[in-house]
Amino acid sequence: MKNKGFTLVELIITITLIAIISVTIGVSMSGMLSRQEDKKLEEYITDIEEAACTYAELHDNSSNDTVKIDTLIQEGYLSTELTHPINEDSITNYANDEVEIVWEDGKRSCNYEIKID
Repeated sequence: MKNKGFTLVELIITITLIAIISVTIGVSMSGMLSRQEDKKLEEYITDIEEAACTYAELHDNSSNDTVKIDTLIQEGYLSTELTHPINEDSITNYANDEVEIVWEDGKRSCNYEIKID
């Protein structure tokens, strides 16, 4: 009668394959989470910049200027429920941050430099 157990070599190969698959999955998940965080941060910045550009358009601002986040909140262009995607602080914690409003070649753009505390 033949023994139906695994040999040491078969066990080592199986454990090695499981380890390789686990590492590959871990690296893939890490990269995916990082891309997801980057996307949330980009959306957060875009929300702030769009609010600033809307503010500038509705206030007939046709020159280079800045607007504080507090002004955007007070005038209803940004919700106080907006949170920083990295540290989850309320947007009100960044009330003194400024968004730059720039005119170039007759086109307006708004730029917000995010601050990470």
